[in-house]
Amino acid sequence: MVEGTLQELLTREQNPLELLLKKSSIILKDKDKKIVLFGAGNVGKFYLQWFRKYGLDDRLYFCDNNPQKWGEIYNNIPIISPNELKEGISESYIIITSLDYGDDIFLQLTNNGLGGNLVDSLAHKLIKDLFSFSNYEDYYNVIKDNLSGFEEVFRSLSDSLSKEVFMERLNYCITMDPKYLIHLKSDSPQYFESGIISLSKNEVFIDGGAFIGDTAEEFIKQTKGEFIKIYSFEPEETKHKEFLTRTSNSSNVELVPYGLWSCKDELQFEAKDSTDSGLSEFGNVKVPVISIDEFLDGKPTTFIKMDIEGSEYEALLGAEMTIKKFKPKLAICVYHNLLDVIEIPKYLKKIVPEYKLYFRHYGNDGTETICYAVVD
Repeated sequence: MVEGTLQELLTREQNPLELLLKKSSIILKDKDKKIVLFGAGNVGKFYLQWFRKYGLDDRLYFCDNNPQKWGEIYNNIPIISPNELKEGISESYIIITSLDYGDDIFLQLTNNGLGGNLVDSLAHKLIKDLFSFSNYEDYYNVIKDNLSGFEEVFRSLSDSLSKEVFMERLNYCITMDPKYLIHLKSDSPQYFESGIISLSKNEVFIDGGAFIGDTAEEFIKQTKGEFIKIYSFEPEETKHKEFLTRTSNSSNVELVPYGLWSCKDELQFEAKDSTDSGLSEFGNVKVPVISIDEFLDGKPTTFIKMDIEGSEYEALLGAEMTIKKFKPKLAICVYHNLLDVIEIPKYLKKIVPEYKLYFRHYGNDGTETICYAVVD
């Protein structure tokens, strides 16, 4: 049972970035020592951006165990070998910036007498989602600044488990500590939560963010193949072949090569050939997008799912007429943008006040939190 006001339930534990900020006061003052980011991957590049805010380029090095990277220059920062680190700049501050090999690097540095140089030997264990790590910096104050909206959504949720998921998601975002969410991970298939989503033979399913057909495949399984139609929206062409292979036995599945948005347009898209692909102003390709209202043109849908990498709110705006008229079941991701967790539920209650809202969580970290909306 969730008891207490929202603000009383928020943790004040610090996240790894706040801890690093405290420790960095020493780094910033000690101008004679170099700063070595061990791991020249995505996490290392994030730390590089952070240290650059303080004008520390002349003190920065990358170190990596991959010989192919030795001697390279990344963004004006040299990449050195572990041997160069040990022999040449052993008097340095070292930060492990690798998620996958952090434990190995820690042992490697300790065995080579460099363990005492480590600034934060636990950062690689705590930071599970690089983008959330940077986006949710100072999230406690973000919540305080938008407290009325967070309290409104908290009160609107329809069961105690939803309120717990909502609260513990906020605590995860404050601390980046998986302990807040891991015990709440649902056993149900994502988007098809038992006790919330009930399916019939008359379903018309809109699959926003079809990827390679995994959600369509699960929907077919959940309905035992008895449904009216699936419209699966996936703008990235590299996903289409596998999608068509996985759904080849169902004639009433239509792959729509568009992204979902608030209107018909053509937008920049970051094609990564992974689950992280999505609309982005810095995208490497242009893709067509369309609104659900324009696509359906007055035809009904019974169930809409959206996992579209941060475009959910815009896509919901483009589905307003459809949602108001047909009140379909909804399963919407609310973790891609900073305030999706409140803006999306508030919008759904605004356009269909009788919607009952539920939160469920399906990931090991801050990803895969779903807002369900259903009417009795």
